[in-house]
Amino acid sequence: MYNTDMPSRNELPSSAKLIRSTIIAAIVALMLLVGVVMPAEYALDPTGAGRLLGLTEMGAVSYTHLTLPTIYSV
Repeated sequence: MYNTDMPSRNELPSSAKLIRSTIIAAIVALMLLVGVVMPAEYALDPTGAGRLLGLTEMGAVSYTHLTLPTIYSV
């Protein structure tokens, strides 16, 4: 039920290419975390990109509306 044959050893990427791809992916993920996720979710904008994109305001609004649930009512 396989559609393709197993790749040969020559068709597989080398260890160096895999490590390089992993490092590039980690750098891109870190840049997205700092440039997009932190301003939008936590209103933390270390680079200033969130302010330019309007993400800091969105994060400030979502952060101020957080309330802790009340367990006991008096």
